Amino acid sequence: MAHPVEPRFLVHQATYDYLSEPLYFQLTQMNASCWVWVGKKNARLNDVSVGMPIPGQPTATTVFGQTVGEASRNIARRLAAKYNQPFYISLDLGNANDDMLLAFCEKKLSAFVKSVLT
Repeated sequence: MAHPVEPRFLVHQATYDYLSEPLYFQLTQMNASCWVWVGKKNARLNDVSVGMPIPGQPTATTVFGQTVGEASRNIARRLAAKYNQPFYISLDLGNANDDMLLAFCEKKLSAFVKSVLT
């Protein structure tokens, strides 16, 4: 018989400025997975992807979203592989075609997740 596990949700938040505009980061740690939201002041839930740490070939898919961009899928896949747990990623960045914004976001997000999980 499996042993019961107490539910545990820990919420971590950070704010970083990109070209004098704040970007908000929120990571919700659950028992065996993480939910990450990154966005601007609107605080909407957009473009949700999930990454699964399948041995040898981590995978990710878009759960829902209005855009077909791959940014959230790629980030979810990389984080799932690195930390060996599912990652749910929601990006609400407005202009998803801004490569500098996406690079800044991923760099800050990687450092933020590392500071929380290690």
